[in-house]
Amino acid sequence: MNVLRRASRVLVSAAAIGATVLVLNPATASADSRGSSVRSGVAADYKWFTWDDLRVGDCHQTGGHLQLYSDGKLTFNATTWTTRTLSGDIWHSRFKLNNGSGQTLYTTGTYDSPTMWPSKHHTYTVQGTFEPSVYHAIARVVQHSEC
Repeated sequence: MNVLRRASRVLVSAAAIGATVLVLNPATASADSRGSSVRSGVAADYKWFTWDDLRVGDCHQTGGHLQLYSDGKLTFNATTWTTRTLSGDIWHSRFKLNNGSGQTLYTTGTYDSPTMWPSKHHTYTVQGTFEPSVYHAIARVVQHSEC
């Protein structure tokens, strides 16, 4: 099942396959929702994007923050938890780096949370890379999440 909506320049799509749910950011989870910023400095140029609360089934993410550096490095941190699981849940995130027209310039690999159990919140940070040649054209980021 695909659902497409446009809200404040955000594309939202959900597809359910068995017990796995794939969600492209809910409308409140865009780079434009709480703000995005570009900061330049002598040491490093970077852009950052934030997400409000996201939910996939029984799993939750809050405080998602992605920082992209001009040299192609990235840092993502968030807090995740689950309300119910039989074998431990893992929050999987990957990011589509888009230009101002919404065209995807690069899609990152998948970054995983620690294994989650009910009522325990996990704050974590992961580091990765992306193609640095697309850095200056990045205007929006769409987070794809599974649990």
